[in-house]
Amino acid sequence: MLDVASPRTAKVSSLWCYPVKSMQGQKVGETDFDLSGVVGDRAYGVLRCESGTILSAKREGRLLEATAELRSGELVVTLPSGEELPEGVRLDEELSTWLGYPVALVLAATFGAAMFESQEDFERDDSGVVSWEGTGGRFVDESALHLLTNSELERLSIERPDLRWDVRRFRPNIVVDDGEGSLDTPPQRRIQIGEVEVEIVNPCSRCVMTTRPQPGGLDRQLDVLRHVSRHHDGNVGSRARVASPGVVREGDEVRILN
Repeated sequence: MLDVASPRTAKVSSLWCYPVKSMQGQKVGETDFDLSGVVGDRAYGVLRCESGTILSAKREGRLLEATAELRSGELVVTLPSGEELPEGVRLDEELSTWLGYPVALVLAATFGAAMFESQEDFERDDSGVVSWEGTGGRFVDESALHLLTNSELERLSIERPDLRWDVRRFRPNIVVDDGEGSLDTPPQRRIQIGEVEVEIVNPCSRCVMTTRPQPGGLDRQLDVLRHVSRHHDGNVGSRARVASPGVVREGDEVRILN
């Protein structure tokens, strides 16, 4: 991902927060990081009342048609109809009507470890279901922080220019402009990003989310995941953890520490 030998300074290209799991998030100019990741990220989830699972666009792809934002610290969800609603009973009712079954918005901090579901075969929405338990604290599948570089997206675009390698398919928290860069970021590597120090945990394995249609002209493209699986071991970007919290701003310098 980042090339320690590169003479060009790497910088933060963009920052993203996704207040509700699997809904569209918001691009922010700066954000606070605590030891759990981006403050407010995946803080909420949509509970399917009948099963007790937290919905994910891995199985319920329609979630990507809604947008969640934090405005002055308050959650606002924009439904596909364009209606904007704050957290509360009315939002739960409208979400249930839209999805066609009872759901409720829940807070990760008080919910505990969540169960998530995905289709077994990413090419078939009607395939069997696999389930797993989240980490607790936030509604994330595995790691609370996800890094991506512009060089990775550029390389993928060169390899398959017929596909849309839009950053929104990969849902990163931090996008790094690393010039021509390198796709290698080994586990345990420490990186300084603005005030924040992060440690790389492992490569980020990709799933059906990358193929889902999204507003703004992103069509369903199964070849996105087929290509990543065949030529990049299924990985794009890196999972990481926060070693030292602080604030990160767009344009901040990114430095390799070890």
